[in-house]
Amino acid sequence: MKSITLLLAASLFIVSCNQSKKADSVVITSPIVQNFINPPLKGVDVPFKNYSVDAAQGDTVFYQTGSIILFPPNSFVDKDGKIIVGNVDITYREFTDPIDFYLSGIPMDYDSSGKNYTFESAGMCEIHAYKDGVPVFVNPASKPSINLVSNTTSSLHNLYYLDTVKHQWIYRGTSEVFDMRPKKSKNIEDKDTGYLMPPVMPSRANDLSPVITVLIDPASFRELRVYDNLKFQVDPHEKNFDPRDTSQEWNNIKLEKGTIKGSYKIKFSNAAKTVEYNVHPVLEGEDYDKALTIFEKNNEVYTKNMAARNEEEKKIKEKNNEEYVKASMENAQYIAEAKRIKDLNVLIRARNKEIAKENILIFKEIRKQNAIADSINKERIKETEAADLSYNILRNFEIDGFGIWNCDRPISEDAIKIIADFRDKNDSILKLRNIAVIYKTLKGILYFGDNGIKVLSNNVMIFGIYNDKLAFINYDEYNKLGITPATTQQVFTMTVVPAQQNYYDYIKMISGNP
Repeated sequence: MKSITLLLAASLFIVSCNQSKKADSVVITSPIVQNFINPPLKGVDVPFKNYSVDAAQGDTVFYQTGSIILFPPNSFVDKDGKIIVGNVDITYREFTDPIDFYLSGIPMDYDSSGKNYTFESAGMCEIHAYKDGVPVFVNPASKPSINLVSNTTSSLHNLYYLDTVKHQWIYRGTSEVFDMRPKKSKNIEDKDTGYLMPPVMPSRANDLSPVITVLIDPASFRELRVYDNLKFQVDPHEKNFDPRDTSQEWNNIKLEKGTIKGSYKIKFSNAAKTVEYNVHPVLEGEDYDKALTIFEKNNEVYTKNMAARNEEEKKIKEKNNEEYVKASMENAQYIAEAKRIKDLNVLIRARNKEIAKENILIFKEIRKQNAIADSINKERIKETEAADLSYNILRNFEIDGFGIWNCDRPISEDAIKIIADFRDKNDSILKLRNIAVIYKTLKGILYFGDNGIKVLSNNVMIFGIYNDKLAFINYDEYNKLGITPATTQQVFTMTVVPAQQNYYDYIKMISGNP
């Protein structure tokens, strides 16, 4: 991973490597019922990733966005309910933006009490499992759980499963949101009993962004006293980080708390300039091992304390059931928080394990690639800037069937109804099919069967298919039209993508990933 040492009046040094374990990308056809889900362009769809998991022992799958899929032992059964053993092939993909929704052909509307709503997604995925090419099913006694990367911690999004027999989305409750962004470790103490909440497992530095070592007294920040060697990882979405700053000499360092809980701002300055990065506390190598040892000791203390609490509650119950009920109600928040932290630790432990494997490969590669570290770093920064902003927000839910799962909220948007006239750059009329409208303010998509569409005054993209080619108008071109609530008809000059460029990566690039 990238490692930077920042010292007073000293140069900065950086080492980088962008080698990481990735599953091969393949394009396969979704086994969803045809004529219900129809990708608008043949052969242009969101690609699946292939994985192999041990059915009997259980396994963990890490997707490229940061999502984590946990398969407990004996997660799969055949059509007769018999438990599957051996390796099972998993195909998995995620739909990260409205362009993915459009190219997949997945319906994004929801009917409730006869009223139609548009889905705004906080994360959607599709997963299937096969044994020797034959579909297998979820064991209801040992369900897999998906920890899906999300762009929001909103509690307004519910969980839905796409029923391809009934041709509709089925409400399946809610998902549990885990915010994996580093936070100040909290030991919540019960003032009456003195029992502690379970400690949060320390986070290991990953390879998503540079790690900064700062020679500063950690005691100046109470929550950082657990760190023997204070290190910070540059936020993966930090836009101001410039590798050229590593050649500067700095004579002043200032650390401040950031606007997001658990984050910090670190400033370096000299006579010529000042730079500022958003960072998070992390641990590496022996420091991580040491912190992990402390965590395990504290967790052991917590376990003993909980055993003592349970024994005390038992005595209270025997003495006076009314007192027991009162004590139980007072402890409910602690019990709920304890469960949340335990579940969170499962995810952190899984992610740390994967990062450790990657770091071994990275360490070996560093020795071979020091000579080209600068060029690698520039490429890695580009990757970081393009990474999903929500890498550290996960939505957890169990699945009882394979297929498409969506964390959504149904909304009804006020819009302008108009009749659209679609034309190409030569002013020739385009008869489009699969017409869809995307609002920049909505992580969803609206489909239309004819030229009667609903739009907003600005920040809209429109897609359609003309002669098996994609046609679109982007946000900038749309905003120039000056559409108002009084508009009833509008001519849209569409860009028609050449046939040879109608493939997934190119369309994602030109559309700007709304």
